[in-house]
Amino acid sequence: MNPNRIQLIIFAAIGVMVLLAVLVLTGVIPGLKERSLPAFTLEIWGFQDEPEVWRMIIEKYGRVNRSATIHYTQKNPSNYEEELLNALASGQGPDVFLLKDAWLEKHGDKIKALPEETLGYQKKNVRGSFIDALLPSIITASGELAGTPLAFDTLALFYNRDYFNSANIPNPPLTWDEFVEDVKILTKLTELGSIRRSGAALGTASNVEHASDILLALMYQSGGTVIDPQKRESTLQHPATQTALAFYISFANSAKKTYTWNALFENSIQAFAKGGAAMAFGYSSDAKKIAALNPQLNFAAAPLPQLGRKDIQVNYGRFNILAVSRVSKETDNAWRFLLWLQNSDVQKAYIDAVGMPPARRDLVRTKPPRDYLVPFYDQVLSARSFPVEGGDSVTAIISDMIESVANRRFTIEQAIERANLELGARLRRSTQ
Repeated sequence: MNPNRIQLIIFAAIGVMVLLAVLVLTGVIPGLKERSLPAFTLEIWGFQDEPEVWRMIIEKYGRVNRSATIHYTQKNPSNYEEELLNALASGQGPDVFLLKDAWLEKHGDKIKALPEETLGYQKKNVRGSFIDALLPSIITASGELAGTPLAFDTLALFYNRDYFNSANIPNPPLTWDEFVEDVKILTKLTELGSIRRSGAALGTASNVEHASDILLALMYQSGGTVIDPQKRESTLQHPATQTALAFYISFANSAKKTYTWNALFENSIQAFAKGGAAMAFGYSSDAKKIAALNPQLNFAAAPLPQLGRKDIQVNYGRFNILAVSRVSKETDNAWRFLLWLQNSDVQKAYIDAVGMPPARRDLVRTKPPRDYLVPFYDQVLSARSFPVEGGDSVTAIISDMIESVANRRFTIEQAIERANLELGARLRRSTQ
């Protein structure tokens, strides 16, 4: 065959394809023009993100689905849960709403979970996309999908660079042993023995932000657990609880060399921001609070200390999910939106906008939008999460356990026994 003839055939084929494409797009060829989907509206409630963040997300979805009209409302965090429950009870609530991890169990009956093989959802794909710590919470025992997480925040250490530099401490502590030594150096006492500057905001519950989370992290690192999810029983009497609790409250015990904190201090994040403490624990979201309280503070974030320089790291994190209301009239469209939100490019746009670590595995090694987020990103894959089986009562029970020992109402053994009985009773009530 003549080469010129081959070229003519190729050019002709390309011309036919281009012509067909034009005819399809303009609707000249009947039946081939894409039919527009029926218009629908979704109402979304949240308590964390500014409307500008969701304006960007909604505009992005609008380019994919022009039939969608989506409204996002940022509610007051202080009464969000109560307002949400009242709205859902009256049948006037949102189609999609944000839930904290601690609320998943108690509000599970208000969620329209997505069965596997529905709207393209496959459990194996979710397991391959999201980090391990999330999976037991977002995938139910029957394989349904409870909702879509957008970020996963991890617990880290904030430290005052000026105090470290002045004390000739070149780097933040990597282990708890190093942490103890740094606390001793950084703590400043008056001549009468009272604390002039805390080495670390740690040791009580009432004025330590995330106290229960810090103790849970210590328990996990020591090999302990809180709840047996299969038996739905409290495991607080594990030896790791005693080890972790004794270490935690030692920083508020005036008889210990590690004494550095007491109930007279203000909230730990505020104390750190104002220079009253050299170290404090918090999440990436707390960095903004600290900077807002004291824009001149020279501080940085470091990974959560570990129980030694081991190959296996154990960290801790919390998360929220977007869930579909059981009473929504647009459940399929709402779920299509939530499944779209799981796409890597969408999640990257979200975490960059809000400045939080990712929930997706493939985003962990991407460049954070701000340098201070690096330690939080680095902890995501090795993090354990909140025991959702116990709900938010776990936080209250553990905080009371800490406080009862810190103020010497009970011994460590007595406090753990009380907490174990209380959590066990709570778990039994939830199954009745």
